[in-house]
Amino acid sequence: MKYLIFLLLFCHPLFASGVAIIKTLKGEVEVKRKHKTSSLSVGSRLHNGDIIITKKHGAVGIVFDDGTRVSLGEKAIFVIREFRVDPTHNDYNVDLDLKQGKAVFSSGRIGKLSPQSVKFHIPEGIIGIRGTTFAVEVE
Repeated sequence: MKYLIFLLLFCHPLFASGVAIIKTLKGEVEVKRKHKTSSLSVGSRLHNGDIIITKKHGAVGIVFDDGTRVSLGEKAIFVIREFRVDPTHNDYNVDLDLKQGKAVFSSGRIGKLSPQSVKFHIPEGIIGIRGTTFAVEVE
């Protein structure tokens, strides 16, 4: 019975939701989600539509569910517009937006499965992913 309750609780979509996890964190980092701002900590889950904001002297390492990694430096504003990597249904769309600050991007499985599905927006344009790693700064 305990095993069944465990499965129901932790395999429920509510607990499995999200597209990424905070792996490393330094200083103050916040997430703006549905008009509400809260502090992040190591282990926090991120969702489509989240806006991640690093404060002065802040930095964060994000690992997406396919292994894609994004590191943000201080005073960054980063939006997860959509992160969908579903090899079972051949359904891919990675749409990220760096509004301000520095970021380093390293693709996970999406880089091999469907690199053309990755869009990384910056104010001056869009970075298309054809390799696996890049760094960018937006002032």
